[in-house]
Amino acid sequence: MSVSLPRILLPAALGLALVGCGGPADPDSPEGKRQAVFKQFLQHSEPMGGMLSGRVPFDGEALAGHAEGLAELVEAPWDYFPEPGDSRQRNAALTDIWQQPDAWQQAIADYRQAVADLLVVTREGVDSPEQVAAPVAAVQQGCKGCHDGFRR
Repeated sequence: MSVSLPRILLPAALGLALVGCGGPADPDSPEGKRQAVFKQFLQHSEPMGGMLSGRVPFDGEALAGHAEGLAELVEAPWDYFPEPGDSRQRNAALTDIWQQPDAWQQAIADYRQAVADLLVVTREGVDSPEQVAAPVAAVQQGCKGCHDGFRR
């Protein structure tokens, strides 16, 4: 069976074009700065989730340290959501952020409150996963709420 050259070249050219679009964000761009902060969020939230699911051995002190880390970062990403426009960012925020500013601000407030509530519990000392399960779940739900409503 013979395949014509255009049938081979077109998919190859499209594949190469898509590879070029998927590069990392410029670290000095709003997207790059935002991604860096959210990666730091993950460095704290992933171990907490792992401890509660049993994937990682439970350590109350370490969990409290991760809660402190999230609290230190809680204000960091919000300035890195530039006004909408002709964004070439592959992970640009949905325009819903600006079309629904009250919902966006409420999602941020909910996340801030969830982190603050977790911090209160962990500062009292963490002896068991059950003690922090609900506050950690609230933090995770705060993340999910933004991802579901405002992320591409």
